[in-house]
Amino acid sequence: MDARNHPAVRRGTWWLRSQWSYLAVLLVVLGLVLLRDPTGLNILGAVALFIGAGLSLFTGHKLVKALRHEYRYEDDEPTS
Repeated sequence: MDARNHPAVRRGTWWLRSQWSYLAVLLVVLGLVLLRDPTGLNILGAVALFIGAGLSLFTGHKLVKALRHEYRYEDDEPTS
């Protein structure tokens, strides 16, 4: 990690990635539990949970990028 990162970015990056990753793991585990008894609705629910896990990782990544943009230093901004 770059030494010039704002302290709020370092803390926020860890926090956001861990929370959204934990949610993704939880959704995958619940999806696998649903697949233990594969009926039509259980398979549909498991697919929905797997999609939700992917969306949670995507959301966490987007929030980290927004956090880095919000707390950048003034000399990092492009001059116009």
